[in-house]
Amino acid sequence: MKVTNRSLAILPLVVLVGLSFAACSSASSVAAPVGSNAFAPYNGPGTKDIAAASTAAPVGTDPGAALITAQTLIVKTGQLDMQASNAEGSAAQANGIVGAAGGYVSASARSGDADTLVISVTYRIPVAKWDATLASIHGATGGGTLKILNEQIQTQDVTASAVDLDARLTNLRATEQALLAIMTKAGTIADTLAVQTQLTTVQGQIEELQAQRNQLGDQAAFSTLAVQFEATPKTETTSATSDWNINGTIDDATAALVKIGQALASLGVWLVIVGLPVGAGLFVLFLAYRLFRRFRPRPAQTPTPSWQGGGGGPNS
Repeated sequence: MKVTNRSLAILPLVVLVGLSFAACSSASSVAAPVGSNAFAPYNGPGTKDIAAASTAAPVGTDPGAALITAQTLIVKTGQLDMQASNAEGSAAQANGIVGAAGGYVSASARSGDADTLVISVTYRIPVAKWDATLASIHGATGGGTLKILNEQIQTQDVTASAVDLDARLTNLRATEQALLAIMTKAGTIADTLAVQTQLTTVQGQIEELQAQRNQLGDQAAFSTLAVQFEATPKTETTSATSDWNINGTIDDATAALVKIGQALASLGVWLVIVGLPVGAGLFVLFLAYRLFRRFRPRPAQTPTPSWQGGGGGPNS
């Protein structure tokens, strides 16, 4: 059937009707009670029931397909700082504990040497095994001693955010279906392009919201635990004992003795090569000076009259 200009004029009205229908669908979905049997609640100690999320219907499928909904979604995160005598072994043991529980390492870093080693690891742990895994990590001594320095656990209820995202996704999927229906009736290229532009925008919003919803579900299904393993600092006695080495002391003393011998040998060489000629020259000069003083001519002395000398006057 050929589409006339009159049908093009009412095309925006049809789109608005579709959007209104989608808004009504969104309102009804929000008002509906939440409590589907499609979710397996988690009854972990100390937490609320956490429902596992199902995968949302892909773009272009029936808008009545099941969305990701939950009774209660709790996002749990934790920080654990530990001091271990064998930080390397403790971190390896903790990795094995998390892996056995079905979790994985999402990030890791290390710094320092053997005495100042710091290993930071971020774990993703299934929420159903959070408490048991955390207790096991407390005992990850790595074959040495372990001390817990700090432990912080935070929980955040994201149920309202999840329900809001579900409602918005329902709304957008209804709008998407309405636009697809209108596109099948478009008889010109202009009509098709106009509807396609709006459809592309709606589908982009669906993908963005679905990514946010999936992230919430992942954060609720796998809790995040950041653990830092620090090497136990050595005491002064331990440091002094570990740093002293008798073999090294012997080597140092031997090296010092060799250096003293080398210095004495060097001094002897200087004395032989430089000291003897210089000393001999100085000795010759000294002898010459003595001979000169001894054999130099002395001026004749005039006899002093006895009365002027110390021998007394004429009446003596």
